[in-house]
Amino acid sequence: MLDVERYYRVLDLEPNASPEEVHQGYLDMTWVWHPDRFVGHPRLQQKAQYKLQELNEAHECLRSKSAANGRKMGRKSKYSASPPPARHAPSPGLSKSPTQRKPGKKAPPTVNTSKPPIHFKANPIDDWLD
Repeated sequence: MLDVERYYRVLDLEPNASPEEVHQGYLDMTWVWHPDRFVGHPRLQQKAQYKLQELNEAHECLRSKSAANGRKMGRKSKYSASPPPARHAPSPGLSKSPTQRKPGKKAPPTVNTSKPPIHFKANPIDDWLD
């Protein structure tokens, strides 16, 4: 049980955090400790790699713990494998080409939305700014 408490501390969370909070905490902390943020600082980059390993371990443990709790409670976990959601068919009439439209109606007029570029005249910087 001490490891689980340590994992919550690594992710900077309370022990009763929901799976969504655990995931968000993981994302936040990986952003803070990602080694690519410390390019040019070898000591900090090495520390960040170690912290990232801890974060990955904590997230994996807490994620599997929450998935196991979800199965015990009889509900599906966000992280468990499930089939993708069903896609709805496109609404009829939205993707008709101009030749498929009713013959009595005209197509809406095309509007030219391109505008000429705007040119600004820059004033020389005043001497008092120097």
